Amino acid sequence: MTDVLADPVSEARRVLRAADEAGVPLRAMGGIAVALIAPSVAELHPRRTYHDIDLAALPRAPAVSRLMADLGYVAAQPFNTLNGSDRLLFHDAGGRRVDVFIETLRMCHTLPFGTRLELRAWTLPPADLVLSKLQIVELTDRDAQDLVALLADHPLTASDIDGIGLGRIQQICGGDWGWWRTVDDNLRRLLERWRAARAVTDSIQVQILDRAIERATALRAVLETCPKSLGWTIRAKVGSRLRWYDLPEEVR
Repeated sequence: MTDVLADPVSEARRVLRAADEAGVPLRAMGGIAVALIAPSVAELHPRRTYHDIDLAALPRAPAVSRLMADLGYVAAQPFNTLNGSDRLLFHDAGGRRVDVFIETLRMCHTLPFGTRLELRAWTLPPADLVLSKLQIVELTDRDAQDLVALLADHPLTASDIDGIGLGRIQQICGGDWGWWRTVDDNLRRLLERWRAARAVTDSIQVQILDRAIERATALRAVLETCPKSLGWTIRAKVGSRLRWYDLPEEVR
């Protein structure tokens, strides 16, 4: 194995390539995954930066731990002992963290991904990457950049293979009012932000923003009219009187 690489995106490629060779199902998620499949992110200003690496995995913790050790990472052993069924942490010599989520991402909302790791190589499907960002109640500037790039570079489609699979997003948001509320709130705020940014940016970014605005608008319309579950309808009657999201603690 080669040494840990300084550039996080290049290092993620190294880890994912080694995982493929070892037969360990790992997929990138978070900002690194966006960098791998949405090249428009490199055209945005300020320049998107990266440090930690987020990965999705199936419940094969010993195999993941052996792979990461072989690649030069040290396990956060107390954390992994307590949380290893859901999440694993590793660090390199420079302090960079690799966060491995097992089957499910639990943040402001819960996003199960399970067998969706098999749908494409190296990253979760675009729909899951979009959901993993839109579920964040307190979006950062970097999250907004990632969403611009994802929506600009991937059309809304019926298939998870060809673009952002609408069926997946409708399934998650149509089954859970809290999910829908957070996603819709974020899309509304992002559209306001992107329309304002469009007036004061250069031509390349305008093209990127235009595609993102068009698709975010279409996605809001789809989620407004998509079928809703009984649970969604019951929870909607309570509305914002009861908090509909969690605020996860940062783990280092």
